[in-house]
Amino acid sequence: MAGEIYFDNTFNQLIRTNPDGKTEAFDDPILQVSRQRRHLLDWLKTKRMNNLPVETLVISANSSTIIRASNKEINTKIIRKDRILLKIAELNNKYKEELLSRRAMKRISSLLLDGHTPFIPKPLETYRIPSTALQTGVFCFKCHAYSMERQRKWICRTCLDTSHDAHISALLDYLYLVKPSITNSEFRNFLQIRSPSSTKKLLASLKLKHSGHNRGRVYLLHSLIEG
Repeated sequence: MAGEIYFDNTFNQLIRTNPDGKTEAFDDPILQVSRQRRHLLDWLKTKRMNNLPVETLVISANSSTIIRASNKEINTKIIRKDRILLKIAELNNKYKEELLSRRAMKRISSLLLDGHTPFIPKPLETYRIPSTALQTGVFCFKCHAYSMERQRKWICRTCLDTSHDAHISALLDYLYLVKPSITNSEFRNFLQIRSPSSTKKLLASLKLKHSGHNRGRVYLLHSLIEG
C-alpha cells in the first residue's frame, strides 16, 4: 500500500491516505492475522498437536509507505520488510527448545497440504436432486439459451454469437453441481458434443490433471478454480 496508513485500534480498521489525498478504510490486518492464528490453533488441536507456538506478524512491503498508529505497541505487531530477518532471529532466540522432530514437521506439512483444498458444495446430494434434472448443453451469455454448438469454435444456434471458451463455464457448472471430476463421455453428454475427438481435444487444451488411461481416463476439474 502506497501513501500513508493508519492503524485505528478503536474501530479495528486500517485507514489509507493516498498521495492524491483520497482516504480509504480497510479491514484491520492485525485483527485478520489474529483470527487466522485462532483458526490454525483450532485446526492443530483437531490433529492432536496442542501447545505449539503460533506467532503473528503484519509486514509492510512498500518501503515508501508511512505507518502511523493510535497505539505505540503496534511496533510489536507490524514491521517493514527490511526487518524480517531480524524478527526471525528474535523468534529463534525466543524458542530455543525443539518441540517438533523433522518427522513431525513433515507430517504437519503433509496435513496442511491435504487440508488446503477449495470448498466444493454438493447441491444435488444436499437437496436430493437427480442429475437428470439438470439442464445440459453450453450456455450462450448473449441470448441466455443453452444453444451453443461446437464446430471449430462455439456458435450459438439461436443468435449466432461465437466463443472460443464457452465450455469452461459449462465445466464449472459441472464441477459445482455434479462432481469435481469428469470423463470424456460425461463431458460429451453434459456439453452435448457429438464428436469424441473434439471432446478429447478440448479436454487436452485445458491441461487438466488426470488419472487412468484411454476410456478409463478421469479428468480433475479443481485446477479450474485454483488459479
